[in-house]
Amino acid sequence: MTGKLLDSTVLIDLSRGNTQAADFVDAARRDQIPLFVSTVSAMELIAGCRDKIEVDKAKELVADFDLAHLSPTASAQAYDLMLTYCKSHGLTIPDALIAATAIVQDLELATDNERHFGMIPNLTVSRPY
Repeated sequence: MTGKLLDSTVLIDLSRGNTQAADFVDAARRDQIPLFVSTVSAMELIAGCRDKIEVDKAKELVADFDLAHLSPTASAQAYDLMLTYCKSHGLTIPDALIAATAIVQDLELATDNERHFGMIPNLTVSRPY
C-alpha cells in the first residue's frame, strides 16, 4: 500500500472535531503514512454543508490532504463494481468510485463503514479508530 484513502466518514468526524479522528490522522502523519482524500469524498463533505461558512471549513479540511482524483481506469473499475455489487450488496455510486480509486491507486481505505466495502476483492479496508 502506498498510503491511506480517508473515507467520507473520517472527513465528517474530522469536521465535527472528533478527537479519535484527529488522533488517527496525527498518528499516520507521525508514521509518515501518506493520507489521501477522494474527490468523491470531498464532494460528499461539501454536499452536507449547510451554508457557505461550512463549505469554506470543508474546503480548508480537504486542503490538508492530497486529493485522489478519479481516473479513467478507476471509473471503469467502479462500473464493474456496480455491475457486481449494486443489487446484491447495495453498493452506491459514490462508494464504488471511492473503492475503485483506492484499488487503482493502491491505497488502504480507512472507513467506519466496513460493511459497505468488505465484499470487494483487492480492496484493503481498515477501521481508523
